[in-house]
Amino acid sequence: MDYLWYRRKVEGAHHDSLGFDVIDEWGRMLPDPGRWPSSENGKGFAEVANRVHGLGLKFGIHVMRGISTQAVNANTPILDAKTVLLCIYAII
Repeated sequence: MDYLWYRRKVEGAHHDSLGFDVIDEWGRMLPDPGRWPSSENGKGFAEVANRVHGLGLKFGIHVMRGISTQAVNANTPILDAKTVLLCIYAII
């Protein structure tokens, strides 16, 4: 899954990078349910990953290191790195 999979697009925006990050209370990126309906209710990319794995392929997501500006502006608490990595693996 390429860059900006967590971005909720703004109507009328002419560039993919314009929009708002979909984040949880910890500032972690989540798939936008508007773009990825199978991710609703915290399911993440499990359904998509299972389908890809069912085809004998591997599935991965592109994640930028660091904390998003939106998470900083929202003053979200920060989890330790081990917890963050475990949560990323749970998404895929």
